[in-house]
Amino acid sequence: MSQGPTFDDVVSYTTAGWEIVLLRGKVPAIGARDGGRGVLDATADIDWLRSRWRRGYNIGARVPRGLLVIDTDPRHGGEDNLVALASTALSDTLTCFSGRGDGGRHRYLRHPGDLLSAKRLPEGVDLKTHSGYVVVPPSLHPDTGKPYRWEDPQASITPCPAWLAELLRPEPEERAARPFSPRVVNDAESIADWFTANSTWAEVLEPAGWREVHGGWRHPNATSPVSATIRHDVLFVYSTNTLFEPTEAENPHGYTRFRAWALLSHGGDLSAAAKAAQAMRKRQEVAA
Repeated sequence: MSQGPTFDDVVSYTTAGWEIVLLRGKVPAIGARDGGRGVLDATADIDWLRSRWRRGYNIGARVPRGLLVIDTDPRHGGEDNLVALASTALSDTLTCFSGRGDGGRHRYLRHPGDLLSAKRLPEGVDLKTHSGYVVVPPSLHPDTGKPYRWEDPQASITPCPAWLAELLRPEPEERAARPFSPRVVNDAESIADWFTANSTWAEVLEPAGWREVHGGWRHPNATSPVSATIRHDVLFVYSTNTLFEPTEAENPHGYTRFRAWALLSHGGDLSAAAKAAQAMRKRQEVAA
């Protein structure tokens, strides 16, 4: 049985230009409670990686700019659903098979250069871009102990087929949506500040099906182990398959607790969320 990756494997990836995330199983080895930033910790700094490498770690690689990865999960019909969608044969491209051993795989394709969305992908099929990472060989799957493996490590990376590029294009209303950036509220008595002071992330995220995991939070349809992390009491989402604008190192999108609640519980309507929070505050004041 494979002994898993060594630091020599890390060196090989960084030499080839990959940015690496050290993993325990499939989640970042440096969790949010220890200052970890998830995919934003991805680096090719070999000295930094060496100082933090531990035997038994797996290797994650941030999806390089200019590429995307299509991740299929056969447990949810991913391969069959993807094949059923294809108007032409799926390209022979650089492909990694999951160590789960059930045929799940990561297909690497050239990014078509447009804004992409995973919302129209079928069940069991997910999209990874530069805002996320993938587990790479010879990492061991945490459930089976079997290694991830390249189908052909010398395979070229082919362009994203036209039918898939079209499927990944956001709907018009998604394209028209304004990018979110959190507003700093200086009024200590504002309803947004009140809500943040009187609620928890669990109360905001769990009703929408999110659950807390080692290293952050995971959304209900996720195929990655961690979908978001919380830093300085602000939510940063890495998955492209949620209502949130995904964050990237050069273009971070952080959500305050009130803004996240407004999006998940009130369709992004800040006015409606404020009225609901005002009602909550009045009920609390009456109960007191």
